[in-house]
Amino acid sequence: MDRKTAFILSLGKYGGYIAVFWVTVSNADLALPGALLPLFLVFSLDSIRTYYLADRLPRLIMPSLYSQIVLILAFIFIEGSTVGVILLVILIAESLLAHSRPQGDYIFLISIAGFPVVSAAGLYWRSALSWENVAAVLINCLFLFFAYGVSYMARRQQEEKERAEDALEELDRSRADLEKAYLKLVEMSKEQEQLAAAQERARLAREVHDTLAHFLTAIVVSLEAGKKLLEKDPGKALAEIEKSQEQARRGLDEVRVTVKALRSGETADVDFRNALNSLVRDYSGSGIAIDFALDDQLVMTADQEAAFYRIIQESITNSVRHGKAGNIMVRIEGNQAGQRVLVEDDGLGCENLSEGHGLRGIRERASALGGKAIFGNRPGQGFMVKVDFGSYINE
Repeated sequence: MDRKTAFILSLGKYGGYIAVFWVTVSNADLALPGALLPLFLVFSLDSIRTYYLADRLPRLIMPSLYSQIVLILAFIFIEGSTVGVILLVILIAESLLAHSRPQGDYIFLISIAGFPVVSAAGLYWRSALSWENVAAVLINCLFLFFAYGVSYMARRQQEEKERAEDALEELDRSRADLEKAYLKLVEMSKEQEQLAAAQERARLAREVHDTLAHFLTAIVVSLEAGKKLLEKDPGKALAEIEKSQEQARRGLDEVRVTVKALRSGETADVDFRNALNSLVRDYSGSGIAIDFALDDQLVMTADQEAAFYRIIQESITNSVRHGKAGNIMVRIEGNQAGQRVLVEDDGLGCENLSEGHGLRGIRERASALGGKAIFGNRPGQGFMVKVDFGSYINE
């Protein structure tokens, strides 16, 4: 669990504890010692687990969770009001978000079964068992279901984000390993056949990197958007998660198409403009605006369209992943004598430009078609990628 999520969970937890304590103390009809004792033990056990067991005795975390739910149910029985449901909501959220499954599911099942039974027993013990009080208990059961659903969605989103980030890191490591192997082979061998084999491996790594990096970045962006919408609009949050799943499927399909094309030596028959529009859809709903301007009279070969698409795709991925850009402008212009691709964003830029795998791949694609790549680092104003072909090179 990241620091931001842990901070929000702690803030909500201790705020809920304060509210329960205040309501409990303010209840004039309450026998204070009887209700405050289990409440004090709940607070104490939670603090011991958070600040001691988590670091020194992690094997006791799960027993402490089950012990805490018994204390909460005892408090609900003695206290008599439905304020104790707040403690159950806190425990369900913490067990789902901060600890391994399926323990959180078990905590929820115990809560949803124990709360109405203990509440009804407490009402009967105080001779306050009425339809009105029973209805209040059932309504709070629905609240427990809602808390479980929101916490479960947050946990799934967190897991998807972690898997996507791990995949990106693994992809970067694999690309770095391939680059090292390529450089070592070039240094050790002067044979043309060995050099051609190394170049083919680099081309394969570039194709896979450009494809997966884009889709994995788009998935991370969608999951981040869903995380921000989770509390305000769970419906939209679920839509963002479903969109990230669709992006993952599209990424897998594109990798398959790329591998097939590399094996056969043929390029995929994909409409260039439709492919560009799909890049915009990948980031729709995430707060990132992409503006395309393409000269309708521009005529390009299939190799140029494939290269331009990959250059634009990698440029957008870099703008989102590294530049944290919110607005990206893409311009494609030219004539029969030359063409130009220009990608500009309003991101962070960087003080010291260092070409990584993505920018190096853009330069290699441009060079393969006789073009020239220029990277404009503008700290505080964004980043620019310009690739010129033909008559545009000497401008």
